[in-house]
Formats: sequence, structure tokens, C-alpha cells
Amino acid sequence: MDTEAWWNQVGVYNKAVFPMQIVMLAAAVILTYFLTVNPSTKMNKLMKGFLSLVCVWNAVVFFLIFGRELPGTILGAPLFVLAAVLFAWDMKEGKTQFRSPETKWQKYVTALLIVCAFAYPVIGYGLGHVYPKACTFGTMPCPTTVFALALLAAAVPKVDKKVYIVLLVWALPAFGKCLGALNLYEDCILFWAGIYALAVLVKKWKIIEGGVK
Repeated sequence: MDTEAWWNQVGVYNKAVFPMQIVMLAAAVILTYFLTVNPSTKMNKLMKGFLSLVCVWNAVVFFLIFGRELPGTILGAPLFVLAAVLFAWDMKEGKTQFRSPETKWQKYVTALLIVCAFAYPVIGYGLGHVYPKACTFGTMPCPTTVFALALLAAAVPKVDKKVYIVLLVWALPAFGKCLGALNLYEDCILFWAGIYALAVLVKKWKIIEGGVK
């Protein structure tokens, strides 16, 4: 699929699912706020439930219904189904405990990544992508992955390595977008979020609770 066809399909998709973009963004903002001011077990479960829901949405609605011909569907659909299952399962297991990072610089990085995830369409607009031909949070996989990885990296060492690695598999190949693939330069955010999350994971690998067995 060429670049123009890809963006045309994104435009069709965004028109079809509106106003879910607003609903998911609003839900994420509210959950992030309350998770920050009150990182309780209840808020952790609610955030995991939300992440599971948006992963299911991306696997089924974005990839399998609207994006069957899009590049990446053969990888993205099963990855996001798996991520959805892992987030849902962890609502019971409690391996991941979302929280604010301990160091000031990590707090800044986490906040920056979350803002970038929410602001994907605005950043895309600056790169020449006018809605509906824009990447939107919650209903599309890349900004959603940036958000999820920011939360998971902040939670280290109390994090489930399995879902962390699943999302890294989606994030790191975004390097091609930095080189101009699909004219999707905003996905450089996804790539650098992946690099940051990978660095945190490698540094803390041995002490992370709930590791891959």
C-alpha cells in the first residue's frame, strides 16, 4: 500500500469511528489524573481495564475490520490481542503497579511521552496531516502504545515483563517511520518511546517482579 492510500484509509477510519477518539482521550486523561494523585489498587485495575479495552479496539476495529489491507496488520492484530489479554489478566494478578517514577528526570520523560501520545493529531498537523487523515490516541495503535509504554516504564520494577515486551515489538520497528516510511514522521515518538522503555527494562531486568517464565 502506498503512502496516499494509507492516509486515505486512515481518513475513512477516523470518520467512521468518530467520536470514539474523544471518548478514549477523555477517559485516558481522567484515569491518568486520578492514577497520579491516588495510585491505589482500584485505579491500577481501572487503568489496566482501559488499556485492555483500547488494545482490543485496535486489534479488532482498526486492524481486522478497517485495516485488513494495511501494512502491519498481520503483526499488529495478534500483538494487540495478546496485550489486551495480558492487561486484563493482570487486573487479577497485580504484577504491574502503575505509579509515578522515583527520579525527577523520569517523571519529566513520562509526562512528555504521555502528552505526546495525547497530542499525536496536533503534532501530525504540524507535519502536514490534517484530520481526519491523522493518527489519534486510543483508536490507533501507535499513540496508544506510546501511552502504555510510558506507564509501564514508570512502573518498573513492579511491572509484568510480558506485556512490556509485546508492546516493544510494536514500538521499535517504528524506526522506519523516522526515515520517511508512509510520511509518518510523528511515529518517531513511538520509536523513541520504545528506546526509552527498552533502556529502562534492560537496566532493571533482574529486579523486575513478575518476570517472564
